[in-house]
Amino acid sequence: MNDGYEISIKEEINDVSMGKPHVLLLGAGASKAALPDGDRNGKPIPVLKDLAKDLRLQDYFPSDLKALSESDFELAYSQLFDRGQSKELEKMSEIIMTYLLDLELPDQVNLYDILHLTLRKKDIIATFNWDPFLMLSRTRLAKLGVNKFPKLFFLHGNVAVGYCEKDKISGLVGNKCSKCSHYFKPSKLLYPIEHKNYQDDPFIKREWEAIRYFLKNCFMLTVFGYSAPKTDVEAIKLLKEGWGDVESRDMEQTEIISHSYSDHDALRKTWSDFIHTHHYEIHNSFFESFICNHPRRSGEAYWNQYYEAKFISNNTVPNKIENLKELVEWFKPLLDAEEKLETANVK
Repeated sequence: MNDGYEISIKEEINDVSMGKPHVLLLGAGASKAALPDGDRNGKPIPVLKDLAKDLRLQDYFPSDLKALSESDFELAYSQLFDRGQSKELEKMSEIIMTYLLDLELPDQVNLYDILHLTLRKKDIIATFNWDPFLMLSRTRLAKLGVNKFPKLFFLHGNVAVGYCEKDKISGLVGNKCSKCSHYFKPSKLLYPIEHKNYQDDPFIKREWEAIRYFLKNCFMLTVFGYSAPKTDVEAIKLLKEGWGDVESRDMEQTEIISHSYSDHDALRKTWSDFIHTHHYEIHNSFFESFICNHPRRSGEAYWNQYYEAKFISNNTVPNKIENLKELVEWFKPLLDAEEKLETANVK
């Protein structure tokens, strides 16, 4: 018998009351977790540090930078930038763009599909990743009738997303702006370490302004596969500006998703500026996370557990479904409850 201190799965599904956003911050570890064996054709998913090795870019560096390019591509790129070797920089950028644009999702359900479906349109996915997987997933889900997606922001640019500076509109590369009919300009990807001034690029500046706003107003922050490297000092500074004084976030929850061999103490230290005392969780897999256990209702579950001190039941997304249509069908009760509320509000 439900005595008012326990929330059933059915009750959670039918509760669509939370208005504040859940912010999900993605790094390269998310793409590695989604595609550990490479893309649809077995092509490996490169990470920034290993770009020279993965894409064979060593030959574009002078002999004194070759070894560094293999161990720390970003640092070697930065030093090459300072030498003014623009021809080599442009060629590497072209190779990286071509490689990433050629990546494809497997036909089976992918983690990126699940990420899209576990969050609502009020929620945020902010990614540091250049790969096209978020956009590829969104496109194929839309073909199955899904029309409510979380907002997307690309903090380091993205190969699939371009920008119209005139009308301040972003869209898929290869498409035209709906206002001026000019093709979207591809977003910039590479920034030398010493010159990571995101405010100089209008598209990147807009993305950062948005994420700072939503961080300020969110109820929960989930960090998935982002290690906050030292080369991203400017990025961490901007994230802190959005989150604000950690002492004032005494009711918000921070969730960190890493890999099975991660050092939890080190992660706690890395993200200490975003954690108020004991208000955090660290998971070794996305399928252990709050988002996955309370899909599309993370806010409502959060409120019931942390504000109302009620017992909540997990409605965990199944991780064995391979057919995308079947996965969308699993989410149908959640989607229907949201549609019912929207219809009632219109009336």
